[in-house]
Amino acid sequence: MTPDFHQFFTLFAKISKKIHANSDTQDILACIVENITRILSAKGSIFWILNTEQKCIETKIYHGFDYRSLMQTDYPTLMTLFGDQKKTCVVIPNAREDDRIPDLERLGKRKINSVTGLFFDISGPCTGLLAVYFMENRMLDPHELELVTALGEQGAIALEKALGHDRKLLDIYRKIVEGFALAIEARDRVTHGHSRRVATLSRLTARQMGLDDVMVKNIFHAGILHDIGKIGARDTVLDHLGHLTPKEMDQIRQHPVLGAEILVPLTFFEDIAPMIRHHHERFDGTGYPDGIKGERIPLGARILAVCDVFETMTAGRPGMPPKDLPCAIFELKHGVGTLFDPAVVQAFFAMIQEHPRAMEIHESMDKVLDMLRQNVADLALQNRLEKKTARLFPPGF
Repeated sequence: MTPDFHQFFTLFAKISKKIHANSDTQDILACIVENITRILSAKGSIFWILNTEQKCIETKIYHGFDYRSLMQTDYPTLMTLFGDQKKTCVVIPNAREDDRIPDLERLGKRKINSVTGLFFDISGPCTGLLAVYFMENRMLDPHELELVTALGEQGAIALEKALGHDRKLLDIYRKIVEGFALAIEARDRVTHGHSRRVATLSRLTARQMGLDDVMVKNIFHAGILHDIGKIGARDTVLDHLGHLTPKEMDQIRQHPVLGAEILVPLTFFEDIAPMIRHHHERFDGTGYPDGIKGERIPLGARILAVCDVFETMTAGRPGMPPKDLPCAIFELKHGVGTLFDPAVVQAFFAMIQEHPRAMEIHESMDKVLDMLRQNVADLALQNRLEKKTARLFPPGF
């Protein structure tokens, strides 16, 4: 089956709200196992909370078929079955014939074929163990495994919070969402790595502009997630970027809106959702989705816009051969004041001079750096002239 990614993020947001609202941990775990069972069309799921110091099972939550051969097993048997946490994911391909699974219910054992188990770290002596079992011989594909892992991590987070170990919750949340977003992007060999490169360029540009550490970090996270809304676009559309029909282009233009909508319920991303919504706005107001212009566009979005376009130009797309660095620099400069914020482009060019390796530059370094120095000087002069003109001839003069 193919996971419904939009359904996943809706569920993810629902569970995160429960965690932030200090909902009952058992209720959160029950929600997780129920939805994993339903989304994967599994026979059932079990989430154990294990105490590794006392070597015992503290509790378990399950949904679906009561698979007593696992439900009633003890701690040593679980450790034998799932490898004593040596692997994060363990697959039992034929549970019916596996002698390690106790024959507590012969009929029940015959109803189950394959089992996938995943461990989740929890601070202190506790560990989470999630098992998903199927009637057929079923191997989770990489995207299904990402989904199950993300939901299982939420169970671990709920337990972390219940146990008072919540100092790293936000970082864990971000890593789950960002890892899932990168996994989705990795489906496409053309755009694979695009978001990480945009994030890196955006972070360096933000530092070049002297922004504070919190803003720099938020812009980096926005770079990782700026295209997350493309999960709502069909693969056939993504495969034809560069020569889309008007209808397909309208579909693609919804991805900033969808991306922001996905992140808005996740309160730890509230500062970056506007950056994602507006990273295709243009400085002169001709962009989308809202047609806002100038400094009404969030600064993070203006930075993302420059870095996104630059990375796309230099990497290329189907029907869009990659541009060499001098050509890409010329295009950015040509878009100053219309497509792009002049101050951002100026900072971007200055950043390349200081971090040329971040660009993976293959041309003659001396030639490229000379070009950048001249462009930075030109933009600085242009900015000074515009400010002087504004002082001499204020609006309404």
